[in-house]
Amino acid sequence: MNKRLLIAAFVALLGSASLHAAERILVASNRSNSIEEFSASGTWLRTFATTGPYAPVALAQSPTNGDIFVTTTWASGPLMGQLTNKILRYDENGHFNVDWDTFTVSCGLCPTAQTQSLLFDSSGNLRVATAYGTDLGGPIYILEYLAANLKLPNPPAEPSPIKATMYRGNQMAFNKSGDLCIAGFIDHDVQCFDTSTGAKTHDYSAEIVASGLSIEPGGLAFDGNDRMYLTSIFTGQLAKETNPGGSIVPLATLTTQLDGNLVLRGANLYTTTFNVSPLTFSTPDPVYEVSTSGTVSKFIYGTAPPALGSDHIWGAYWMIFYCYDCF
Repeated sequence: MNKRLLIAAFVALLGSASLHAAERILVASNRSNSIEEFSASGTWLRTFATTGPYAPVALAQSPTNGDIFVTTTWASGPLMGQLTNKILRYDENGHFNVDWDTFTVSCGLCPTAQTQSLLFDSSGNLRVATAYGTDLGGPIYILEYLAANLKLPNPPAEPSPIKATMYRGNQMAFNKSGDLCIAGFIDHDVQCFDTSTGAKTHDYSAEIVASGLSIEPGGLAFDGNDRMYLTSIFTGQLAKETNPGGSIVPLATLTTQLDGNLVLRGANLYTTTFNVSPLTFSTPDPVYEVSTSGTVSKFIYGTAPPALGSDHIWGAYWMIFYCYDCF
């Protein structure tokens, strides 16, 4: 075989790894202390990882190396169910890089370092929002961790965090302009900020109140036209803007509490439900698919064990579509 053929064969071999890349779904199963993995069509594949003394809440995947980052609550003891300041780190195949690889969120100026929401930008920098704000005497702090530092045992946050005068820090999302927006369910509000200056660029409280829908925003997403989509935690509603900055109207009503995030993928929205199943682990919690026109479908669902079907989720919080074997 001549050199050209050898080089061509080598390049083909290197490129073949991308053929195994696949999009899959991860769902935080809080009551089973696990993260469950599904195919992109909603079929259960495996338990991606267990979370030990912690229970998973929010999930995000680094776009630069595929690592999965997870915010948590305490899974047992006197603080059971309370948010922690511990973030778990996994590689994309569901293994800790080091046994119980975590980092601790520290914020001396914050009312609390307990976290819930996290979000990567396209450069792999991580944003982490503290969970509690004005009811503890201060704002929600949105901390930034540079991609280059995220492998450190306890990466330092960048100076000058974004400050949102809100009671709660729920899901974050970037709008079409690249501003960082955050929902707060107690506040009945979504606020957006310039990521360079930290200045507030938009406050949606007037639009949300004017809708008359009693929306308690938890999940948040923007489409390519910059229309905003929301979940309402305790009313089970999904709502959307008719156009950017326009009126907010109902999209769909689900049957239960929506403690998770909102994912927009193509023309469909995805959200998890919580507390469908009692603590006895009878019926698992479903994941819903809702078209942007309002058609509702159960995307991941099952019945009581052993007839779980595709579902292995109890106490569903966040879900993400993630790239498996891509890095």
